[in-house]
Amino acid sequence: MFGYVKPESRELKVKEYELYKSAYCGLCRVMGKRYSYIYKMSLSYDFVFMVLLRLYAMPEDVSFSQKRCIAHPLKKKTMMDCNSALETASDIGVIMLYHDFLDKIKDKDGIKSLVCYLTMPELKRLRKKACKNEKIKDFDLFVEQKLNELSEIEKENTKSIDMAAENFGEILGEALSIGYDGSLKRTVYEIGRNIGKWVYIIDALDDIDVDEKKGNYNPFLLVFDSSDEAKKQGNMIKTAMLNILSDCDKAFALLENSDSGVYNILTNIIRLGNVETVDKILKKNGFVLTET
Repeated sequence: MFGYVKPESRELKVKEYELYKSAYCGLCRVMGKRYSYIYKMSLSYDFVFMVLLRLYAMPEDVSFSQKRCIAHPLKKKTMMDCNSALETASDIGVIMLYHDFLDKIKDKDGIKSLVCYLTMPELKRLRKKACKNEKIKDFDLFVEQKLNELSEIEKENTKSIDMAAENFGEILGEALSIGYDGSLKRTVYEIGRNIGKWVYIIDALDDIDVDEKKGNYNPFLLVFDSSDEAKKQGNMIKTAMLNILSDCDKAFALLENSDSGVYNILTNIIRLGNVETVDKILKKNGFVLTET
């Protein structure tokens, strides 16, 4: 379900794109050092958004180093040095990956489920390590509760796109706002909640044909009765997706502008990258989009 939240890199300045890449590489390195090199293979763009949002919402001193990595051993890359934003994102990532793999095992989806099953002993160890932090432990319990609720929604074939999306949105809202208090927590929570809703819906749109073929739960199949009928509503679905991103942007605007470079990257992701992803997913899956 992850990997959709990313920038429109062509619209970033060179120094902004370099900052984004350094955060990505820095997070990858921190994941490997704090947990394991197996875990860091799960790195996705979504967690880089989390790192940058944390740095923007609660600024801290950030430094960079030139280092080599396993993926690029011949040339040093600029990496963001370890900081609290990277550490928190890596901790949250462990919990999210653990529950994601647990869900894939329940799906009994052939090789994919088998790989997840074989990886679970290591993920259980990493999860236990992450939960030594009480805030992460509380988050783990919260995720478990919300995913159980989502499982019930799916089992009951609930005919509601909003209900399922809101449930996942609450998970992302809590993830992004861990460690914050008061109005700052509420604001960051709203950013995460809307991003989470958007991620759930975009993933459901991307999987609609597969879900119909396999008989999996997909709220669009229930609301519109079939994939073909859902695809006729491309314009309406796109408008709803853009409204969610607009709500996210409104919440983001409530944060004090602490760094123009990070601000530009985050607004690029919300206003350009995610909008482009909506168009790509809808067009790739055959949704009808007409010019208005």
